[in-house]
Amino acid sequence: MLCFDSEKMNWYYHVLARRPYLVFVSIAVCCVACTIVGLITNDLPDFSDPTLGFETRGTELGKRLTAWHNLEQETDGNGQLFSNPLDLLQKLKIERTRGLPRQPHPNHHRRKGQGRKHKNNKRRKEHKKPDQTDVAHIINLNRRLKATRRPLSDKWLGDSGVFRDFEVTNDSNPSLLKPTQHSEPIEYGRNTTSVDEDEHSERVQTKKSTWRMLKQAKLPNNDLYASKDGPQSIEGYFCNSSPHRGYSHFVVQRIGPNATDSLFDLNGMLAMCQLQEQISSVDSYEAFCERELLTSNCCRAWSLPNYAALLANKSSCFDLTTEDVRLLQSLLLTCYDYFHYLKLDNNCNEHNRCYAPKECTQNNLVYNVLNFLSDMSFMKPNDTTVYLKYAMIFVPIAQSNRILHLYHEWEAIDLSNELVEVIAMELGLENELFSELLLTDVWLVSFGGLFVMACVWLYTGSAFITLMSCLAICFSLGLAYFVYTMVFEFAFFPYMNLLAVVVIIGIGADDVFLFLKIWQCVLAERFSKTSTLNTQSTLPTALEHSEHTETLENLMALTMRHAAASMFVTSVTTAGAFFASYSSSITAIKCFGIFAGTVVVTNYLLMITWLPASVSIMERLFASRIACQQQLTQKLLRSWKKSIDRFCVMFEQCITNSIMNYAYLWLIIFAMLGAASAIIVLWYPGLQLPQQPHFQLFVSHHPFEIYTKLKHQFWFAKPMQDMENLNMTMRFVWGVQAVDDGDYTNPNSYGNLHYDNNFNISSKRAQVWLRNFCRDMQQQPFYQPTFVFLEPICFIDNFIRFMDRRCIDDMDETREDRTPCCDAQFPYEPHIFEQCLPQCISDDLSRSRFYQQSKAGPKFAAALNPQADEYVDSGSNESFSSSQQLLVKALILEFDSNVGYSTIYSNIKLFYESVESWFQQKLSTAPLELRGGWFISDLKFYNLQDTLSHDTIVAIVLAMAASLIVLLCFTLNLIISIYAVITVSLTIFNTVAVLILLGWQLNILESIAVSTAIGLAVDFSLHYGIHYRLSHAKERVAATQFVLSRIIGPTVMAAATTGFAGGIMMASNILPYIQIGIFLVVVMVTSWLYATFFLMSMLKVGGPQYGFMQLGFPKLRKRCTAKPSKFYERKPSQIIASEQLLTPTSSAIVEMVNSETHELASLNSNSQIRTISGTESGHGLASLPTDIEHSFQTVNH
Repeated sequence: MLCFDSEKMNWYYHVLARRPYLVFVSIAVCCVACTIVGLITNDLPDFSDPTLGFETRGTELGKRLTAWHNLEQETDGNGQLFSNPLDLLQKLKIERTRGLPRQPHPNHHRRKGQGRKHKNNKRRKEHKKPDQTDVAHIINLNRRLKATRRPLSDKWLGDSGVFRDFEVTNDSNPSLLKPTQHSEPIEYGRNTTSVDEDEHSERVQTKKSTWRMLKQAKLPNNDLYASKDGPQSIEGYFCNSSPHRGYSHFVVQRIGPNATDSLFDLNGMLAMCQLQEQISSVDSYEAFCERELLTSNCCRAWSLPNYAALLANKSSCFDLTTEDVRLLQSLLLTCYDYFHYLKLDNNCNEHNRCYAPKECTQNNLVYNVLNFLSDMSFMKPNDTTVYLKYAMIFVPIAQSNRILHLYHEWEAIDLSNELVEVIAMELGLENELFSELLLTDVWLVSFGGLFVMACVWLYTGSAFITLMSCLAICFSLGLAYFVYTMVFEFAFFPYMNLLAVVVIIGIGADDVFLFLKIWQCVLAERFSKTSTLNTQSTLPTALEHSEHTETLENLMALTMRHAAASMFVTSVTTAGAFFASYSSSITAIKCFGIFAGTVVVTNYLLMITWLPASVSIMERLFASRIACQQQLTQKLLRSWKKSIDRFCVMFEQCITNSIMNYAYLWLIIFAMLGAASAIIVLWYPGLQLPQQPHFQLFVSHHPFEIYTKLKHQFWFAKPMQDMENLNMTMRFVWGVQAVDDGDYTNPNSYGNLHYDNNFNISSKRAQVWLRNFCRDMQQQPFYQPTFVFLEPICFIDNFIRFMDRRCIDDMDETREDRTPCCDAQFPYEPHIFEQCLPQCISDDLSRSRFYQQSKAGPKFAAALNPQADEYVDSGSNESFSSSQQLLVKALILEFDSNVGYSTIYSNIKLFYESVESWFQQKLSTAPLELRGGWFISDLKFYNLQDTLSHDTIVAIVLAMAASLIVLLCFTLNLIISIYAVITVSLTIFNTVAVLILLGWQLNILESIAVSTAIGLAVDFSLHYGIHYRLSHAKERVAATQFVLSRIIGPTVMAAATTGFAGGIMMASNILPYIQIGIFLVVVMVTSWLYATFFLMSMLKVGGPQYGFMQLGFPKLRKRCTAKPSKFYERKPSQIIASEQLLTPTSSAIVEMVNSETHELASLNSNSQIRTISGTESGHGLASLPTDIEHSFQTVNH
């Protein structure tokens, strides 16, 4: 920081040099204590649901979705609102009978004091009042007692006994059953063929013989399974009559030279039979399988081979023959039409409600094979061609996180043979396995950290400094977690926060290299024979006139003055990019931005406190060692460094010459690449929004991810996976404010439900407006009529019909007087409306299943102080007391649209904007009491897409603005800052373009990567720009050559170390680690290329010179004028490392060892310095040239 250049910091340098142990121990105790407090006080992070927090909060749609969630939680037994007034009255009666206190009236909001932290929510759930639970249980019990349904007819109504078109040439040979294809076209309304009676009679007899043969097949009787005590075996076959999606299942595909052949043949059946034996042969299978009650053996797996064996009455699928397979095929072809036309289900034997012959319903064989075990393209209507590409095997093991060990056993063996293999599986372990891999793959992060620490040890030669650097990075994570949980009070810790560990390893190592390089430069320059005059003006006044200017205190002052400022520049840009993510409305991104930015800040604080103290301790402990003890080691290290140095010199010289000689060529090449990348990002193909709500957790070839892609190929999974047949539902809500006052950083905190105090539907104007609203809705182009038999879709229309009835019905034996809820003229008086509406709604709910299943209608709550709580129950008829006061606190109108559900952003956006625009126009004409309504639909995924597209741009703009401010403040040159911003912008375009070409979509992690790329990409441009600014050469060509000779090596090492750490993460098994690794590699390579070749070419061609557009701070200019320093013209020299003022990140070591004439001794060498104790040790600096200049000299302009 700039304050380290002030004389007020002399006390801090004094403490670091003379009391390093005090600083060391204090920081260690503080960090350990904060880490322990943060881990003990709060619950440990829970990653059981990786997608938790992937929702939008705070946006207009996000507030509506939260309010809708709170409204659902408050309705029907969960809170104070009821759809059926009878349920509310019954609850009041129970409370009055049992002497329970009345619940508070829902006025402005409910659920006061809902805590921010998830553990508080858990406590509320644990301490939920039992009285409310009992009341809800009693109400639900009464509903079940009243819900009596007439059993469906068990008469078969299908096809009137007409057989399908099958032809058998030999009744005694079932293997010759073959479907007959129609060769003649059928024309309705014309008799195109004549019927031969003999031929027709023979044809009927042939069909009958086919059915007779199928009936004679000895199928196991399922009467043994009628017991309710538990599953029993069916003659050694299946415990349950049908598989269930809750069981673990595997997808099988054919492989080998005949991979394109169908699985439905004898070889495929036998191969699948062998495969299911492999599945059940693992050690832990019997510990988790469901067992037969009679034999205690594991139940048999549901598979095609087993069903073929069941049909053939064979005990094992290994005994199958070609005839058995053909028999199963004939049965399936015969019964397929009944399955296709929904005349079969999995309860045919239990309820006798399937409209199909008994042969098709027995043991649910046909339904289970077609619905669960074969893919959708296995058979088609009016087609006898059979081709099975995918088959399913269900095992009697329930999906649970307890079978994770069993999954590892299956993973260890090869679930395949010569013909078939398991390509996908569903075990219900996605979240559990992800949580495990999230922790087990930390070794990749550790390996990257070890590589970086090895670079630190190789550079310093000190295991002590290496260990202290590693501890500093660990302490920064612990402190950040303490600040995140205790200071910021964030209760939610998403798994994405762990990705900050990968980033902080590179940033922390960069700061370590930077500090140690400047420290070694100071050591070399302070004891060179020619640097005495040049270095006097660089020290603060108090230290400059000290008697012992060669002490550790002076060295620490010089190092901190430059290192702290340089580390501050890199830290503030990276932290700013992370903190800019807090502007996102997505909870996980918001939390990641805060935690990652906090880690960068705590890392910087440790680098200016813990690391200097560690270096000071090391000098005290190892400064007096005998040089001969490490003579052999030093010779080997020096020889290795010389070899590396020669390569580095050649590499740097090659790049410098190419930029100096071909600057225009590099400008054209990288400008064209930037323009092409901008086209890819902004035009085509563009950064696409996610098209699937499923968030991918594993690599694409993982069995769990393959199952997600293939499960829609099976009928049993299609209703959940395929949403094309569902239309968007339009819901219009009144009485509840679209407010989200929960904690946006905690996905478990939804805040309170706020009511609209102006809401009232009993006024005459409101009644008329609601009727007109319903009629206008039915005229809109996006409306689709809901076919309800003789029932209005809108409650107000049904209420009008209810009020039109006679007061005394002559057909009613009781001749009950219905006044005033009868023979009334619309609109009704408010008191009549309020009294009669509950009766109408209760009557509708009692006689129509449609209204019971719908969420629409008024929502009732009890009045605050009713005059009487009377409830009349006369047998099966419930009526309302005239003195009972029920209030309509909310209203939901629900309509179907003709827009199908889709995950395509543009389609849903058009639908939402059309409905919202029309609704807002209608609200403008509504009475005051109805103007607080809002529209909601199935827009959760659309809201996420819209937020990603908007918030990512906002985060980029904020991060770019922060980078520009930092550049301008530290370079004080407008042209350099503009050049750097252009370079960073093109870097971002190229980075995003590469990711797009790799198939990335703008999802949660990708949004974080794009905004974070700015903070990482700006570092190289920042260092190049600052060194150009600090160059003593006034002419642009000389200044460019000066920068290239000093910065190429460090930037290469910075990109290499961070990119290598990211490359290691690509070996992970989970997608987030892989993506963050790919991102680090791409952004490091792209940012280094653009900063080195594009930015430096622009500075060489049109960089500022002779102080053009140079700004300055008045105070700094005043100080420089008062105490000028001597200016030394730089001469060409082979000393590259010692003249660097500010260096980039982790690559400082390469520059420190790349000079043959100026080999800087390592920190643990016997440097001839005057320590605090006054002892001196030999230091061989005789090789230092006499014309060396001091690199930390103040520039005089």
